[in-house]
Amino acid sequence: MSFFDRKKKDNDYSNDYAGDYQNESSNQPQMNFDFNQGQNPNQQQPQQSQQPQMDQQQDPYNNQQNFQQMMDQQYQDFSNVQDQGQGPLQSNSPEVNGNYYEEQPVPEAEDAQDWKYTEDYLQDTLAQGENLKSQLRHELLADRGYCNHVLRSVGSDQTEVRDNAAERITKINTLLRKWFDTDEMANEIYLDPNRNYFIFTDQLDANPENEVSKMWQQVTGTLAGHNLMANAISVAYDDQVNQTWMNYQNAGWVDPNSYLLNMYNDLQGRSMNMAATPAEIPFEESYRIQHISDKTDKILDADDNLVMEVSRTANQQLQVIRHYSNGKLLSRDIFDANGVISATQFYNHHDPNKVIRENFYRQDGTLVLIKSYTNDDPYIQLFTQGNVLISTFDTDEDLIVWWLKNQALRQVNATIFVSIDSVYYKKLLSLRDNGFEVIPVIMTQSQNAKVITDLLSGKDQVTAVFAGTDKVNSYLNKNSKIKMDISTLSDVETPVYKQ
Repeated sequence: MSFFDRKKKDNDYSNDYAGDYQNESSNQPQMNFDFNQGQNPNQQQPQQSQQPQMDQQQDPYNNQQNFQQMMDQQYQDFSNVQDQGQGPLQSNSPEVNGNYYEEQPVPEAEDAQDWKYTEDYLQDTLAQGENLKSQLRHELLADRGYCNHVLRSVGSDQTEVRDNAAERITKINTLLRKWFDTDEMANEIYLDPNRNYFIFTDQLDANPENEVSKMWQQVTGTLAGHNLMANAISVAYDDQVNQTWMNYQNAGWVDPNSYLLNMYNDLQGRSMNMAATPAEIPFEESYRIQHISDKTDKILDADDNLVMEVSRTANQQLQVIRHYSNGKLLSRDIFDANGVISATQFYNHHDPNKVIRENFYRQDGTLVLIKSYTNDDPYIQLFTQGNVLISTFDTDEDLIVWWLKNQALRQVNATIFVSIDSVYYKKLLSLRDNGFEVIPVIMTQSQNAKVITDLLSGKDQVTAVFAGTDKVNSYLNKNSKIKMDISTLSDVETPVYKQ
């Protein structure tokens, strides 16, 4: 209550009180004291010294003006005491009809503290709004990540599906700008549980570098976190690749239930568990054996000319036979782990270090592939089991793409993870036109600078990348000129390699 309201209240109170006092006085027996006109003529005049003399200014109860002044003075005194911090007056208040006049406390409004509840409700509402915005952001980015996944995995001929996905991305970007003022946000890579995942490598190194082994384990761990599994693809010829793959499994770098697709194993039928008979060393009666070591023998003709040199593994399994003519190396037969001939290399007569042709065989001995390193023949010729030519290829990349599309991953919804260090990385991107999803893996910023530059500029139209660390992730986000889905691979400790 303001000062003027309180003063008005006191004035009203004093006026009412004075009026009541006058009314009460009128009901009392009349004492006709007339100090101005003298004594009652009907009575004997007493001595003046015995008559109480009361000045009119000393009678506050018969003078309304004086009463009001006294009340104002009392209020002023009360206010002064309050201002001096002495608290309300108690015993010094004026006595009116036997009661002390005191300032009455102003009652507090019932809803005076309602603002506290309003503030709490407002804070809860704002917090709920922030949570809803966070949820909306997650859902929009997840949907955009899925649409990008569709664009990466659907063939270019499925225009309606691609157009619908592109339209949804446009709408999502509009909503992101509406609620968050920007659509420049990287999505997490969407991992579709209905797809098959593969880690691509040029060659499965028996003793890989630390960064390579870490990549295998991180990709495996990331997929395992989504209850998914990655198998592997290698494309280099390696007659020991199956043993190397078992070592990777024992080391914990890959899932123990995963499998390896090697292009040469597949083309030669070794992955089909075909029945095979180990090769025998061609031998004539005139030949004799010259024992060199536990793993090496030389075969000489009757004139002691070198005809063959035979090499075996530690368990005496046939490994390599080198053929000679007039002391010059003609060819080299290579045998797989089962002792079955796998390939033959032919050398230049004038340069024994130069291979001019390679023949690759199936498990049953039929020719499957010829690689020619002269200008007279096509580089690669592929044959059926009946020795009928299927196709020719000018490069290894062309053969790899053909094999993935038409044989290894035919009718498979596949996502391929490939290091940007791969020789075949650029060529593999062409598989996107056939419904394959290709996602590059960047372990460090120093990897293959030219490829990273093309990726960030949008030249390769890559829209999803796996980063080896958060640092690489931040670098890609900061420098990318296009919108990309970027996920950091799970950080895991590298286990001990078990040979």
